[in-house]
Amino acid sequence: MTTRPTKQKKRDNFLHSGIILTALLASLALGFFPSASHSTSYAAGFPFIGVLYAGRHPEGIAVDTQTHIVYIAYEGPGLVVGFDPISGHVRWKTPFADTVSDVQVDSTTHRVFATSSSFRKNKSVLSILDGASGKILLTAPIGNGDNGIAIDTKRQRVYVSSSDSGVVNAFTLQTSSTSQLRAIPSNLSIGPRPQAIGVNSRLGRLYVGDIANNTITVYDEDTNRILAIISIAALPVQPLRVDESNGRVYVVCSNGQELDVIDGNTNKVIASIPTGSYPEGVAFNTATGRIYVANEGQKDNSFADNTANTTITVIDGQTFDVLGTLKVGQSPDGVEADPQLRRVYVALEESDAVVEVSDSVDLPLIPAANLHQAATVHTAISALQVAFDVTIILMVLTIIAATLVALSQRWRARETPRTLPGDVSSR
Repeated sequence: MTTRPTKQKKRDNFLHSGIILTALLASLALGFFPSASHSTSYAAGFPFIGVLYAGRHPEGIAVDTQTHIVYIAYEGPGLVVGFDPISGHVRWKTPFADTVSDVQVDSTTHRVFATSSSFRKNKSVLSILDGASGKILLTAPIGNGDNGIAIDTKRQRVYVSSSDSGVVNAFTLQTSSTSQLRAIPSNLSIGPRPQAIGVNSRLGRLYVGDIANNTITVYDEDTNRILAIISIAALPVQPLRVDESNGRVYVVCSNGQELDVIDGNTNKVIASIPTGSYPEGVAFNTATGRIYVANEGQKDNSFADNTANTTITVIDGQTFDVLGTLKVGQSPDGVEADPQLRRVYVALEESDAVVEVSDSVDLPLIPAANLHQAATVHTAISALQVAFDVTIILMVLTIIAATLVALSQRWRARETPRTLPGDVSSR
């Protein structure tokens, strides 16, 4: 998930997103609803259950699997929304600073964790909210960057990655006898630019994805030791999902345009699955055993909207076969599932909407036969762009070098006498 200043600037170039939104939703027969409205009518047609409008540029999504409340982080202006999908109503809205980069929830304590940043004040904050009311229980300063959150429910620890600051902020949560919440801070130095982050509280392991080295570092929470460093595809982005039941770690590699699956017991990559262009989010805990990857379609530093994707990739969770893609809307980003309700929630970043999709084996998927070819084409195009840039730079350097050589020869000719002293005429 991404909220860098460059990405925020990109938002300013999407002034016509309302037109795109209207056309998109018309094609899906979902209609247009005012701000903070929600449609739960099945008349929209299978597999779309409903669509929610409650803010601008939705990004991160978290689901409390006990209460089924959906928590949504909005980029601009910064906002966290608690949405009840059963009643179809927004329970609360809590405003934040310029942008909210991530949101996670502890389904045992029903606390919500959100990271927000203020570019004007150049600071970032972790906020802990009551999941039922949206009331802020505690705030703590964190490092700057594209902050991601991971929660160890067993040890009651919260980790926040700070890619620009190069640290992982760690907080140990304590509750006093008067029910006052405290967060004891500490810092971990794990890689130069940590971003994607996840926890297996059963094994006591923290997984940190670094966007500078394209690695996953496995950190033992109890011994404070690094157990392994695993190479993966380019640009591991938040969220990094961990399945504690089997130890698998799901890493979205955005620039690599694939989902890498790590066996947490052996610390080996067991699958590299091609996705759509520049994926951002992943959900695995589904009733159908499927994995859903949101294909945003744009690089983090891209300012153009003509490459935005509209699909999520659907993967078999056992065989890792790509089953196909489902068209959901403009720039799908965050994605999460509620297995009991059999629903998948997808944040459509440039459509200012969150869609509810049925988690069903009968989804009308677009065949995935060309996904490998498409991924290869995207990689080839990126390589050609780099090669073109390098060629232009070399051409410019060659011209400059040739010009300097020519000028130096001319300068030497001016400094050298045309007639040597021994050749001077006696006349």
